[in-house]
Amino acid sequence: MQSFDEIPGSSEVQKGRSQAESGEWKLALQSYQEALLASSEWNNDPDFLNDLAVATFHNGNSQLALKHLDDAILLQPDYGYRYAARGWMKQAAKDTNGAIQDYEKALELDPQDAITQNNLGILEEQLGRIQSAKERFAIADELDQVLRETNISASEENPVLTKNASTAKSSAPQNTSSNARREIMQALLTSKGRKEFIAFLRNGFKLND
Repeated sequence: MQSFDEIPGSSEVQKGRSQAESGEWKLALQSYQEALLASSEWNNDPDFLNDLAVATFHNGNSQLALKHLDDAILLQPDYGYRYAARGWMKQAAKDTNGAIQDYEKALELDPQDAITQNNLGILEEQLGRIQSAKERFAIADELDQVLRETNISASEENPVLTKNASTAKSSAPQNTSSNARREIMQALLTSKGRKEFIAFLRNGFKLND
């Protein structure tokens, strides 16, 4: 099977990712589109589709951006991170019910995803589902405790993540918010999906205020 690094347009993809990291979203999208012109095989790379979706969203086309994430899910339907990423984008687009559905699916596939437990709890709290939200926050805190007991430390990328994630407002008690931030700083290192979620956020994808 051909490696994605060997597909024509790989240099454009790398350039697009560098531009995305710098917040140059118009240029990043152009680079990704050039990669697609070089080879349609990029449509079979879920990571590329994820990057394309974020750039597309930042260029004002949330509907098409979500379509790219839909395509990524079709390629990896059993990978919880894909649903978590789409849920985050739906949350940014103010589609609360859609975001909840995706977060629930992500947790069905990966119940140990503390980030998504926290995000889902925030949305449930906004809808007045206080008891369920408290249970989500409690689960996130328990997962955080496990991480600390196993000495999993934060990565150097996490400060950027924390800055982005702080735009997700919650009316939870202050100690819950503090635990959520600590959980975000640590929990992403427990699986490949949560490592990728760092990249998803550090590439500039933030919730709308």
